[in-house]
Amino acid sequence: MIKSVLFTAVAATFAVAATFAFATPLLAKDYPNGGVTGNEVAADLRGIDQTAEVGKDSAGDPLVTAAFKVGDTSIDYKIFFYGCKDGRCSSIQYHVAFDGDPSKLAEWNKGNRFARAYVGDKKTIHLEYDVDVEKGANTVAIQNSAQRFIAVMVQGVKVLG
Repeated sequence: MIKSVLFTAVAATFAVAATFAFATPLLAKDYPNGGVTGNEVAADLRGIDQTAEVGKDSAGDPLVTAAFKVGDTSIDYKIFFYGCKDGRCSSIQYHVAFDGDPSKLAEWNKGNRFARAYVGDKKTIHLEYDVDVEKGANTVAIQNSAQRFIAVMVQGVKVLG
C-alpha cells in the first residue's frame, strides 16, 4: 500500500516542485545566520500543502511532526533539530521509518550521498536526510529540502520496502 501511494506521490511532488520553482522566489523569506526555528520550518512545510506540528524532543530541541497527503493517505515523517542555540538550530534531519528488506541497505546507502538508511531496534528501516542551515536558509531552501526528502523516501521504499 505505502509503495503505490509513494509512487503516486513522486508525480505529485514533481508537479508541486515545478509550481514552486516559479512562484516561491517572490515569496521567499530569508532566515538569519545561525539556523532555523521549528516554527519557521513548520510554516514553510505548510506553504507546500504539508501538515506540520511543532513540539519538543527529549533534549528540549524542536521536533516537527509532518505529513504529506496523496489522495486520502497521509505519509508521516519527523524533522529533528540539531546544534540549537538561542532558539535557532544549525541543522535539521528528516526522518521516516518503515518495514522493509534490510539485506538491501548497503546497496541503497552506496548510491546515496546525503541520505542514509539503517535498521533500528525493532528491525524497522529508518531513512534520514540531513540539511545544514547554519549559514542561513530561506523558505525556498526549506521547501526544496522537504521535496527532496520525499523523493528520497519514495526511492528508499521502492528499493528497501
